[in-house]
Amino acid sequence: MSLTNTSWKGKAMTALAMMGCLFVAANAGKPLFDSALIFDPALDNRGHVHASCIVECPNGDLLAAWYENGPRLPEPHFSGEQDKSDDVRIAGSRKPAGSTQWEAPFIMVDTFGVSDNNPCMVIDRDERLWLFHATLLGVPKVTWGSALLQFHISSDYRKAGPPKWDRSSIVAPHPTPFLTNEPSDAGGPSWQEKWTPLLENWLADPYKSRLGWMPRAHPVILRDGALLLPLANENAMAAAMAFSRDGGHSWNLSQLVPTLGLEQPTVVEYPDGAMTAFFRNEHLKHRILRSDSTDGGQTWSAAVPTELPHPGAGIEAIVLKNGNLAMIYNDSTKNRDSLAISLSEDRGRSWRWTRRLENVPGQRFDYPSIVQSADETLHVTYSFNVQTIKYAHLDEAWIRQEN
Repeated sequence: MSLTNTSWKGKAMTALAMMGCLFVAANAGKPLFDSALIFDPALDNRGHVHASCIVECPNGDLLAAWYENGPRLPEPHFSGEQDKSDDVRIAGSRKPAGSTQWEAPFIMVDTFGVSDNNPCMVIDRDERLWLFHATLLGVPKVTWGSALLQFHISSDYRKAGPPKWDRSSIVAPHPTPFLTNEPSDAGGPSWQEKWTPLLENWLADPYKSRLGWMPRAHPVILRDGALLLPLANENAMAAAMAFSRDGGHSWNLSQLVPTLGLEQPTVVEYPDGAMTAFFRNEHLKHRILRSDSTDGGQTWSAAVPTELPHPGAGIEAIVLKNGNLAMIYNDSTKNRDSLAISLSEDRGRSWRWTRRLENVPGQRFDYPSIVQSADETLHVTYSFNVQTIKYAHLDEAWIRQEN
């Protein structure tokens, strides 16, 4: 770990410790859970509000981003209060360290005339904020498959209001074929024959193979300082990881995960360098899928089902400071009206504890994001009926109350 990384973590820990001493003394042994809407949609209608991401800033602030509808655009634009329309933009909000309130939402990115979607953020070892998102070029006829992958970097994001971007660019992956004799339980032993023509056509098309790459879960800053961005391609339903080791000036792509039908990977790196990716998917068994890598994320095993139920929705996993693995997801095989968090002590081979954050039939709670702060508590954001973003603050003790 670099001295810079240690520095900002130390500063954040010091500030949080000063605020937390009285709290810990008064609540020793008491599990932590509280939640609130980031903004009230009855007072601030921001259209279709979805797909949030949360990070902790070096000063202890929390920063959240999501996508929403902006002002309606005139024809010929495809515009309105709906997902994927040409007025969709990236918005955000900040919860200052020590505050119980989120600031009024602000605009982070708005590419005129096209739809900006699926933001994800990370802070690197040099304390720079990275924001990745997809920009849909073909709405309404072609949506996710027309996604152009963009990113923005900021060193000025620690004060009220939106970040000031130092640099913006695109990621245009160059995928290569994958070959494997290992059948995937996710697709059956004949999946390779079935999908080979699709892959060949996709790889031969310079547009379809460069476009359609969608981010979703947090990027990961690896032990060696490289940035890993989990991706899936909506044109081929294939997943891969993009890497940059020079501040985003160049990128290389891992081999494709040798299973098709994968979406929205979330990746964790363990202390020994091994990695696991978990995937959204449309698997017939309705289970979250996993794949593993032992070579720094360059190649991946065929994806196999976990025990966790899955309706085909966004998920996110993180390795906690004590080595446990946390997964937040919709714990249902059909709907998104239940949102849960599970803990594993064996790298996801089993999940001993699960507790629900939400469980209201007929409502919608989805696309969660999770981060562990310097004080080792957990911060979660998720879509709340696609009208606003809800924030929850909890700890492991709260999860372990239910077995």
